[in-house]
Amino acid sequence: MRLFVALEIPEPPRRDVRRRVDAVRDRLPRARWVDLDNLHLTLLFLGETAEGDVPALAAGLREAFARCPPLDLRLGSGGTFPPGRPARVAWIGVEAPEALVTLQADVTQAAVDALGFEPEERAYHPHATLARCPDPWRREAIDKFKTALTGPVGPPFVADHGVLFESKLSPKGARYRAVETFPMTGEEEEP
Repeated sequence: MRLFVALEIPEPPRRDVRRRVDAVRDRLPRARWVDLDNLHLTLLFLGETAEGDVPALAAGLREAFARCPPLDLRLGSGGTFPPGRPARVAWIGVEAPEALVTLQADVTQAAVDALGFEPEERAYHPHATLARCPDPWRREAIDKFKTALTGPVGPPFVADHGVLFESKLSPKGARYRAVETFPMTGEEEEP
C-alpha cells in the first residue's frame, strides 16, 4: 500500500486556492496540477508499506493524534521548491501553531516505531503541494505564481483529525482513500 498521513483542508479555503490558481494557471509554464478537491497538508509520506504493518502503524498514529489538540490553521502564501532555484514543486504554505511541528514529529516517531521508517533529514515545512513542474519554472513564472498566491488564502480553519491515506497512482493522477481517521483531542488515550 502506498501510504501517507495528512490533515484535510476543508472546502472554503480550497475554493479560494482554486480561484487564484485558475486566474494564473494559463500564464504559467506546463505543470502537473493536483486535484484541488483533494488538497491536504501532508505530515508524513510513507510510500510503499506492507498491508500487515498497517494495524501497528494505525495504533501509533491514533496515540500521536490523540495527544494533539485541534489546531487553528490558515493557508498562507505560495512558494516553490527548491528555494532560490528553478522550481520543481509549487505549493501553498500553512500558517500554524508550533503544535503542528510537534504533531508531525510524533507522527514520524509512530512510523519509526511501527515500521522502522527512516525519517527525512530536512526540517518539516508545512505546505500543500499544488503543482509539480517537469520542466522547472524559471524566475518569471515563480514570481507570477507567488504574486497570485500572496497570503493569507481563504478563511482560517480547524484541523480536528488526522487521516492515514492510501494513494493509488493512475494515468489521470493519484486517487486517495482514507484508510483510518484519528481524532485530535489533546488527551492521552486510556491503555
